[in-house]
Parts: sequence; C-alpha cells; structure tokens
Amino acid sequence: MNNTSKPLTVRILEKDYRIACPPEEQAILFRTADYVNQAMVQVKKSSQSLSTERVAVLAALNIARELIENNPNSLQQPMHDTHAEELIERIDAALQEFGHP
Repeated sequence: MNNTSKPLTVRILEKDYRIACPPEEQAILFRTADYVNQAMVQVKKSSQSLSTERVAVLAALNIARELIENNPNSLQQPMHDTHAEELIERIDAALQEFGHP
C-alpha cells in the first residue's frame, strides 16, 4: 500500500475491522468486504455452532472454489510476491482482531 492509504471501517459478521486502503481502492474494498460478509453469513446460517474462525475458513474455501470454477487457469498463474505479502498482512491483521496470534 502507498502513503496515501487511509483507514476505513468494514463490517464482517457483525464485527468492525479497520483496514488501511488507498483512495482508488476504497470502492472495491467495500464490495469485497460485503462479499466476504455474505459468504460468512451463509456459512454461519448452515450451523450456528461453528466458531467464527471455522466460519471464516469455510467461507474462504467457498470463495476460492468459486474463483477456481470461474477461472480454472487461476491456479496456474503465479501470484506476485508483493501481492502475496500484502494478502498475508491483511489476513494477519484480521486474525489479530479475532484474538489469534
């Protein structure tokens, strides 16, 4: 992310998350957060006894499956290191908010 990133609040599964985001990516961040929220709500509806962590993992697997089904070549395209590092940082930040190390 660049120096002009500003913290935004997104709501996923009734919990607020502050995420730094450049202005040009704000719209996609909100759309993405809404999509993730919908996926997690759908998983949560299927079993109220699931932990939030398990709901997140199952929702991530469902989203990844959708991506692969819609673009079978996506598994063969290498992810750029900087993009992978950014995703890891975002996942780590989200896990910390859930109270996981």
